[in-house]
Amino acid sequence: MSRRQAFTLIELLVVIAIIGILVSLLLPAVQFARESARRVQCSNNLKQIGVSLNTFHDARRQFPPGRDSWPAPFSTQAHLLPYQENANLQNLIDFTQPTSIGVNVQAATTRVPLFECPSDSSQGRVPGSTFAACNYVGNVGTGINNGDYVTGDGVFLLTTTVGFQDLIDGSSQTAAFSESLLGDGGFTQTDSRRQVVQLSGSTPTAPGSCTSGPYFGKRGDRWINGGYLATLYNHYFPPNAPDWDCLNAANNFGLKTARSNHRGGVTVLMCDGSVHFVANSIHLKTWRAIATRGGNDITGEF
Repeated sequence: MSRRQAFTLIELLVVIAIIGILVSLLLPAVQFARESARRVQCSNNLKQIGVSLNTFHDARRQFPPGRDSWPAPFSTQAHLLPYQENANLQNLIDFTQPTSIGVNVQAATTRVPLFECPSDSSQGRVPGSTFAACNYVGNVGTGINNGDYVTGDGVFLLTTTVGFQDLIDGSSQTAAFSESLLGDGGFTQTDSRRQVVQLSGSTPTAPGSCTSGPYFGKRGDRWINGGYLATLYNHYFPPNAPDWDCLNAANNFGLKTARSNHRGGVTVLMCDGSVHFVANSIHLKTWRAIATRGGNDITGEF
């Protein structure tokens, strides 16, 4: 009689163990490859924003403001839409009306893939919000004046427009946009990357006033609205700092830095259209130097 060949139980367990080891070795490599692809896409998004920003300047001889005046505080991103092949979306906007109610609701709830970083897992909306979110934020400056976006030393300010002629430090040495993680929608202290400390009213965000809550998880909740909460940032803290970002309810003062899910740093768009990956370990003096439009700073490589 012939015997039927088969694996013994021990051999089967050994094979399963080997397969498990191979999968455990392969999975990090797959995840790393996926994140590398997402980081490339994020860089490409910023490059496209840079092209639209420079095209806007060619047409208007200036950059758009960081925020229009109340009660229609539209964002830089809203003004850039026609230069990103999104003219039809901008045509839905009535710039004389409030940003996120009435006639402007349709635009405010329409996702713009160019404004979304694929490394952020929030899927284009802050939890609990119907509005379309924004991962790319405009540079107000160093933030050393309590983050005042009226007198900021960066590029995107309240109603004030800046142009290449104002970039005394040079367009290649002045940050335009960087990344920001979306909020988690919560109001209890959980994650300093996705929540902010929110002060009442128009309280200036002096560092000593920002040591504790209340906490607010709506950061980045709508691309259409200008202000620190959704579409602006500054360089007071280094990238991905452990410090809590700090804003006020009026959205006119803020200490809010660049944040990302990329390992080790954030992607930054400069005013000349170039894109750099900036490490979390960058010297704070250098980080603040690339925030200013006219600080007479010499940054070199960063």
